[in-house]
Amino acid sequence: MSAGYRILLILLAMFTSACGSAPKSADGDTQTAAAQTSAEAKVTVGGTAGTSSEKEEDEVMVFSANGRSFTVTPADTAAARELEEKLRDEPLTVTLNEYGGFEKVGGLPFSLTREDVRTDTEPGDIMLYQGDQMTVFYSSNSWSYTKLGHIDSSGKELEELFGEGDITVTLSLE
Repeated sequence: MSAGYRILLILLAMFTSACGSAPKSADGDTQTAAAQTSAEAKVTVGGTAGTSSEKEEDEVMVFSANGRSFTVTPADTAAARELEEKLRDEPLTVTLNEYGGFEKVGGLPFSLTREDVRTDTEPGDIMLYQGDQMTVFYSSNSWSYTKLGHIDSSGKELEELFGEGDITVTLSLE
């Protein structure tokens, strides 16, 4: 047998033995390595059915005042996530005071993580100011805030809702 033929047989044996050892699933079926890795990732990331993460996805933040309720689109900030965690325990009721003819401001009973950024606010923006003040805008302003969320409503609706003077509002998860 020639040396070239032997090398060819050795290489052929190596390739066929590697193909015959595909990973097997728990029930004994052969899977590709990518499929097995994907299945393992789903278990790690997805967890088991009925976990709190599934419940959390169904929850909606709600802003209520003067007998009216609006949904809130939470911001993608650490402070907004911290606020949602606190709302899982119980709703938050805050008295907001008129400030400047464009916003209502009230103290929170806790501090949240600040990520202040110079922001041009819009009606409906809910902002964190100085780490422990919630500001709700019914008109516009420009200042450094950490965004908590946005009330899904028009500025005109919010102006009517807030009226003049102080207002008591509640944030909850439903």
